[in-house]
Amino acid sequence: METIHIARTEAKYRVRAEELPAMRDWLLRYCVPDENSRGGDWYAIRSLYLDNAENRMYRDAEQKLAYRLKLRARAYGDAAGAVKLEVKRRVRDQIVKRSATLRAEQWEAATAAGLSAIHEMGKPSTGEFLQLAETLRAEPKMLVYYERQAFSSVVDEYVRVTFDRNVQCQPVREWDLMGDPRAWLAVDGASGFGERESTYILEVKYMDAPPAWLRDLVLTFGLERRGGSKYVKAMRRGMFYREPAWDLVGAA
Repeated sequence: METIHIARTEAKYRVRAEELPAMRDWLLRYCVPDENSRGGDWYAIRSLYLDNAENRMYRDAEQKLAYRLKLRARAYGDAAGAVKLEVKRRVRDQIVKRSATLRAEQWEAATAAGLSAIHEMGKPSTGEFLQLAETLRAEPKMLVYYERQAFSSVVDEYVRVTFDRNVQCQPVREWDLMGDPRAWLAVDGASGFGERESTYILEVKYMDAPPAWLRDLVLTFGLERRGGSKYVKAMRRGMFYREPAWDLVGAA
């Protein structure tokens, strides 16, 4: 089981689908596609968000509190492989994320018996996740699916750039990362993100200050920083029906 601790700054932007090829060319001067994006492929991410009966983590994020957290389980690709249990905290402008990876068979055991199965495994790296879930009485709340292209810098210690599209969600109550194929609700429409046209989500992640080439990317393409938590958008769409239907262009 792998445990990762990352402290970084994250910034989100909106980009039009037709801008992606030029932005990819720019990024490839300084970055390489991550192992899941070789050849320019999009790959799937499924995130199972936990919350309590009062939707505390959703409310904190919606109100943009300076100190807040998310609890989620995340799988990449077809959701049949390893699963990460993540505690993601925002401390003012910095993101602190701790994650522990479960092998597929460990996740299957946990989903069959609930959190108690992970306790019985005696996996110390999952302790913070389990403690917070128990203290906050957090249970599976919302399953979010989207497709991603990701790039990592080869000239900096840590810079990561991602593009996300086709964000969908469904409310859930079970420890399940697949969901009901008939129950998906589209999230990332233009009006849902306050845009005049549908866009992709661009996110940049770096330690300390952004490198000069990343600042140049923002200036060259005229990007404006915009917030937009996928969990908040999914809750509005899937639980409170406050978001319009998805109309993302070019998501095939």
